[in-house]
Amino acid sequence: MDSDLGMNSLFGNISVEGANLAYLVEGSGTPVMVIGSSAYYPKTFSSNFKGSYRLAYADMRHFSVTNESFSSDKITLRTYLNDIERVREAIEFDRFVLIGHSHHGNLALEYAKQFPERVSHLVLIGTPPCNVQQTIAEGERYWDQQASKSRKAALERNSTLLASSSHASIGTADAFVRQYAADGPKYWYNPIFDALPLWQGVPVSMEALGAFREFFVDYEFSWDPTRLEAPVLAVIGMHDYVVPHTLWNDTLRNLQGMTYCLLEKSGHTPQLEEPERFDQIFKDWLEQENGVNSG
Repeated sequence: MDSDLGMNSLFGNISVEGANLAYLVEGSGTPVMVIGSSAYYPKTFSSNFKGSYRLAYADMRHFSVTNESFSSDKITLRTYLNDIERVREAIEFDRFVLIGHSHHGNLALEYAKQFPERVSHLVLIGTPPCNVQQTIAEGERYWDQQASKSRKAALERNSTLLASSSHASIGTADAFVRQYAADGPKYWYNPIFDALPLWQGVPVSMEALGAFREFFVDYEFSWDPTRLEAPVLAVIGMHDYVVPHTLWNDTLRNLQGMTYCLLEKSGHTPQLEEPERFDQIFKDWLEQENGVNSG
C-alpha cells in the first residue's frame, strides 16, 4: 500500500515472486520513470530536475529485498519487463518518458520495444550499445590507451587498499559495493570521487544481479523504427572507462530517430557529474521532440 511522503509524493512496493519492489514517486509535470533502484537513483538527479517532472523511481529485482522463495532460475528478461509494467500500473502512468542508466538502459529499450504504446520518449545514460563481451573488451582498450597516469595510479591505490581490507567476503553484496567504489577511477570524471554514499540503503541481491547480467551476454542492441516510435536520447560520458563512448562509433551509423550527446566532464553517470548540462540537454530534447511529435 502507498503512503504519502509529502505533497504529490508516494512511496509503495509491489510483491513479486521472491522479491519486494519498492518505488518512489515525487514531483509534478511530465511523467518520467527511472528504472533500477528507488534508493540509488534519486541521489543522482539534481533538485532542479526533480522539481520539473513527475518522477518515479522503481526497484528492479537485483536492487530489491528478496526472500527465501527467490530463485534465479525463474528470472527471464520477460520477468523484468513484466515487473516494469506492474510498477507502471501501480503508479498509474499511462504514457511516460523512460530512463535507464547503464544496463538499465538496455532494459528500458527492451520494455519500449515490448510496450511501445507506453513509452513516449526513451533516455539511455551510459548504456552499452552491444553485448557484455564487446563492452568489456573495448573498456579495457580505452582504459589502457586513454586513461591518464594519475587516474591509473588512483585505481592502483584503491585496489591495494581494497585487497588489504577484510570488510567483505568475495561474492557478497558488500564486496560488490566496495569493488564498485574502488573502481571509481574507471567510473567517474573525478577519479577520487567516493561512491559509497550513493549505495547507502540500496539492497543488493547478488543472485538476481547475476541473472540480470546474463540477459546481455548475447545481447543485440537494435530496434525497428517503424515499431518503436519513441525518440531516443543517449547521454554518454567521455571519461566512462567501463562503457566507453567509442562503443557508439559504429552503432550511430545504423540507428534512426536518435539524439546522441557526449559530455566531456562526465564518466558513467552524467546526470550527477554535470547536472546543469544534463538537465538542459534533457529539457531541450524533450521540448524539441514534443514539438516535432505534435507538429
